[in-house]
Amino acid sequence: MPLSFDDAFTRAGQLAMIGWAALILLPRWRGLSAALAGWIIPALLSLGYAVLIAVHWHDAKGGFSSLDSVAALFASKPLLLAGWVHYLAFDLFLGNWMLRRSQEQAIPHWLMLPVLPMVFLFGPFGFITYLLLETCFRLAREDRIARLQARLPTWLPDLELEPRLTAAAFAMLALAAPTSLAWLIDTRQFHGVDTWIKPLKFEISVAFYLLTLALFLPLASDRFRASWLGRYMVWPVIVPIVLEVLYIAWRASRVEASHYNRDDWIGIALYALMGIGAVMFTIAPGFLAYGLSRRDAAPLPEVVRWSLIVGLALTCVFGLASGAILSSSASGHYVGIVPEAHRTMPFFGWSLTIGDLRIAHFLGLHALQIIPAIGVALWLASRQRKAGLVALGTVSAAYAAITATALVAALQARPLLGLG
Repeated sequence: MPLSFDDAFTRAGQLAMIGWAALILLPRWRGLSAALAGWIIPALLSLGYAVLIAVHWHDAKGGFSSLDSVAALFASKPLLLAGWVHYLAFDLFLGNWMLRRSQEQAIPHWLMLPVLPMVFLFGPFGFITYLLLETCFRLAREDRIARLQARLPTWLPDLELEPRLTAAAFAMLALAAPTSLAWLIDTRQFHGVDTWIKPLKFEISVAFYLLTLALFLPLASDRFRASWLGRYMVWPVIVPIVLEVLYIAWRASRVEASHYNRDDWIGIALYALMGIGAVMFTIAPGFLAYGLSRRDAAPLPEVVRWSLIVGLALTCVFGLASGAILSSSASGHYVGIVPEAHRTMPFFGWSLTIGDLRIAHFLGLHALQIIPAIGVALWLASRQRKAGLVALGTVSAAYAAITATALVAALQARPLLGLG
């Protein structure tokens, strides 16, 4: 008896899953997995596609001239099945190509494990993800960052960038491009705010965070970087922070909350994992502050060195403190009753009416950029060691006081450091 269309749909899916299982579970059996996913199964699926088209195309209604025509074309069940088989065949072929290319580029297979299912579920999205991953590895391994630095203007000081952190920062900036496009074309809102604003803010913030660490880490000694504290500064920072951004973007695509999502056990578990990841990458600046305070760190002007140490330390302390308060808040990042006419600061979304814990969190996390920038400015303005250190101490104390004031004011349900 001939297969029904529903049975053929099931068999095609099972055949494709054999190929995907070979790619995911048998990466080292290159001959077998490459044969199954590279030509045997795609060829069988293509043969089934050809039969469906040959038998049923003459009855087709619709075409490819417009979206309505395509909808009419796939209203036919056999042609819809043909489209699905087409999808299965070429996505599997693409997955095999990507895996072989990743092996040529010496990309660890565990990094391909989330990418391959993305190709199966959302083909082009998985393909772009792989291209981004490969670009990061090329940046990190082919000294392209060093070549970029060599082209910088001569008036810039000689600086070194940690390649893996830099590549991850560039990946976040690249991810901000499609997010910006989604923001422009998607009119959906979550709690009165465009749904893509939040992931866009996180992508930009994380990019600068990683780039700052990439700039500061080489200033520590080789001995520190070889220690477990120095090694902690790379993958234990990159992995959780990138996963958090991807999770936030996924929730935004569904117009759902990423933070304070307690709707089901999955949301609760993922929110808890997000908290663990946040602690992992927020504690890293504290480790680096220690590395730069050691005697074997790179020689720097005292004002600049202490600005780096203080900025990193403030980020660790205030980032952890404000993050703990934020995560433990039962009512979210707002403190107080949200009025109907709720005024907020453009783009940032900070409340101009009630307390908002995110202000102190923002100031705390960005101390590692703001304080060092002030330190460099003080050093350029006055090369006197004592005067520069006094000025830096004053500015750092004022910054810490402002951040603490923002946190206390928010807890008292007052906006903008209690001035609003």
